[in-house]
Amino acid sequence: MPETPNDRNVDQIRDILFGGQMRDYERRFQELSERLDAEAARLRQDLEKRLGLLEKRLDEHGEKIAKQLRQEAADRTSAFDDLESRTLQAQRTLRSELQGAIQALEAELAAHDERLRAELAGLRAEAGERIDAQSAQAARAASELRADKVARADLAALLTEVALRLKGEFDLPLPRG
Repeated sequence: MPETPNDRNVDQIRDILFGGQMRDYERRFQELSERLDAEAARLRQDLEKRLGLLEKRLDEHGEKIAKQLRQEAADRTSAFDDLESRTLQAQRTLRSELQGAIQALEAELAAHDERLRAELAGLRAEAGERIDAQSAQAARAASELRADKVARADLAALLTEVALRLKGEFDLPLPRG
């Protein structure tokens, strides 16, 4: 909108009445604005400085944690390798002990088997001797029985005589004397 002469007059009157105060206010506003800009710049620098320190601390802390993690990983890898080594050694030892125990048991079993075979051979020999002795004794007893046995004919005559005596048909001759 174009400025009219009345508007200029009002501006002049306003300048006369309030001009000094307005210039003073503008100067104060200007100073305040400059102070605010300076304070904002100072705060920005302070904030950037603090953010820089915070970033530095975070980087240091992150690096420290990363270093600890690397150390922890190395320690765990070392512990795992040590455990694996000990497990393999234990397996070798156990395998060796089992092999030794198996060999000892095989040797003991072979010795026991040999001892049992020897005892069995001894028992067979002893049984053979006893069988031979029993056979010889049985043969002697059979021979004695044959020698002591009563003949059939003698036994038949004896039984016939007993039967006749029981019937009363057989008389014994009286002794002379």
